Amino acid sequence: MAEPAGRIPRPRLELSLAEARTRFVQLARLASLTGQSTLVLDGGRPLAAIVPAARSSDAAPSEAGASGAAASEAAAGWVRRIETLRAEFQRQHGVLEEALERVWQELDRVRPPGSDGAVDALRLGHADIRRPR
Repeated sequence: MAEPAGRIPRPRLELSLAEARTRFVQLARLASLTGQSTLVLDGGRPLAAIVPAARSSDAAPSEAGASGAAASEAAAGWVRRIETLRAEFQRQHGVLEEALERVWQELDRVRPPGSDGAVDALRLGHADIRRPR
């Protein structure tokens, strides 16, 4: 006889500190309703986690009845919305990075390195965020 399936593990969300800060209430409610964990990153390094609090009962939200099912469905909708927004922000960020790199290329053409001290100071100040060539 087949064994009943356990709870399906949800993929852990990973968000930057700034993004987690702006969505804290949603992430806390998501953790409570669905058991979703969120890893908060600072500069790509794990900093903290938003995890569900321990429950007095072991019942999963989907086993808690109609209200639990509705809450799980609503939370799943929020997860989809967050993922959609994250993908859109990443796309926009890529477009902006490309535009900024084109500006730097034009600046390098107009004011070659070593020809203008102010522009060289800007190059040095932005070296850590510029894409390597």
